[in-house]
Amino acid sequence: MKKLLGLGFTMVLFFFISACAPTTSSNIGGGQALGNYAFSNYVLINNRALLRNLQITDIKSKMENELLKVQVQVINKTSKNFSFDYSFNWFDANGFQIAGLGEHWTPVIINGNEVKNLIGVGPTSEVRQFKVRIRKSR
Repeated sequence: MKKLLGLGFTMVLFFFISACAPTTSSNIGGGQALGNYAFSNYVLINNRALLRNLQITDIKSKMENELLKVQVQVINKTSKNFSFDYSFNWFDANGFQIAGLGEHWTPVIINGNEVKNLIGVGPTSEVRQFKVRIRKSR
């Protein structure tokens, strides 16, 4: 009986740990890789080296003070430092891009094996969706 209880507890613990583990896919939100590009519902990466070296490990969003706040967690899968830029595109509830918002690229230097959070806040209360674009630094 004790062995059965121990086995049951171990299985429950394993299930709990598995359910809480972060997603480890560069295609979070569905999507695919096409040549030098990878895209999902939330992320567009347009550089083959970045696809090999950078991994999206978590995406979170929430409404805060009527604005959409987004956090995209990335990890450098290599031991070398490199740089990239990211930019958020903001969309309304119907999927239309919010007009009048200029393109702003934010530079990032990520150290070897480092985890970074890319943070964005929707500029208006109309924003309900987003996409983060990641490119090699220029």
